[in-house]
Amino acid sequence: MLEALLQRWQLLVPRERRMLLSGALLLAALLVYFVLYEPASDGRRRLAAELPTLRTQLASIEQLAGEARRLAAAPAQNESPQRVKTQLEQSVDAAGLKPALAQLALAGEWFDVRFKGVSYSAWLAWLDSAVRETRLRVVDVAVTRETGPGLVSARVTLEMPRREGR
Repeated sequence: MLEALLQRWQLLVPRERRMLLSGALLLAALLVYFVLYEPASDGRRRLAAELPTLRTQLASIEQLAGEARRLAAAPAQNESPQRVKTQLEQSVDAAGLKPALAQLALAGEWFDVRFKGVSYSAWLAWLDSAVRETRLRVVDVAVTRETGPGLVSARVTLEMPRREGR
């Protein structure tokens, strides 16, 4: 078969040979462009557009990781339960939930905090900030719907953070 092609090639006039070579070179150039160059070029453009967003995300992740390392390396606070109870009372007052506070009791290192007729969203925001500020751990939660719209009775049991050596 190869011999037959070589014979046919020899029978072609020089002008036809040049045209066939030109066509083959054009086809090879198009193949190289569409298979190798264009996908790589499109990928580079797409990555260049995504790179600022990815760098911003990386900076946020590094900042959060640094904060997590700093918090993990911080010595455990050896605050007394009475001091934490005072902090909880202050956070309830700062959140404007003091009128709905039914009980804030301390039993050992456990806090029993009960609210009656409190706005659910305000209570949830208070609980989130109180846990973050005092590093208490939520042990138990019970929420009951009240008759008013958005009002609940809520009970939450919080535990003091564990100290080293316990």
